[in-house]
Amino acid sequence: MAKKPDDQTLKTELINVVQDTFLQLCRVAASADPVVVEKDIIEYDGRMRISPMEKFNGPAYVAVANYYSSQKKSGSPDPLGTFVFYIREDMVEKLFKAFGRPVSEAEDEAKALDVVGQMCAILAGNLKNKLTGLGLADLLVSTPDKYKNSVPSGAPFDYSLFKKQEFSFSFWKEKCIVVEVCLGDIPVKGQ
Repeated sequence: MAKKPDDQTLKTELINVVQDTFLQLCRVAASADPVVVEKDIIEYDGRMRISPMEKFNGPAYVAVANYYSSQKKSGSPDPLGTFVFYIREDMVEKLFKAFGRPVSEAEDEAKALDVVGQMCAILAGNLKNKLTGLGLADLLVSTPDKYKNSVPSGAPFDYSLFKKQEFSFSFWKEKCIVVEVCLGDIPVKGQ
C-alpha cells in the first residue's frame, strides 16, 4: 500500500525542516513567515523544468535531489519525489560560514556548488526522516545535482504529478531561499 502525504502535513513538515536546519547550522531564524504557493509542474521532454534565475530575478545556485523507494530504483527516470533547493548567489557566503569554511572559498564556483549540494542533501534527508516518522517507508535520497543559473536538462520527477509546492524563505532579513517539493505515492512503512 502507498499513500501520498497530505498537502498540509507536507507544508508543515517542510517549513519546520528548513527553519530548524537553518537555526541549527547557520544560527539564524527566519525573518518572516514563509510564503507557500502551489504551482503547476512545467514539463519538457519528460522532465521538470527548473529556472533558478526566475526565483530571485538574478543569479542563483540550485541543487536537485530525488526520492526513491529502493537502491534498485535509484537513478531511474521515475522517482517518487523531487526536492529542489535554490539560494541567491550573494547568500552562498553565509552558507560557507555555517559549514565552517573560510569566506574566501565563496569565490570558487565549484566549492560554492558543493556547499549548496550539501545543504540540499541535509534538507532533503531531514524531510525524508520526518516522512518516515509519519509512518511512510524509509526512502533513499539521491546525491544532489548542482547548477548555477540554469538547469538545461530539467530534473526527473514523478510523471503522474501535475503540481508542486514552492516555499520561499527569508533569512538575514531577505528572501534568499526557495524550496520546491513534489511527492507522489510513497509506500507505507513495512510494505
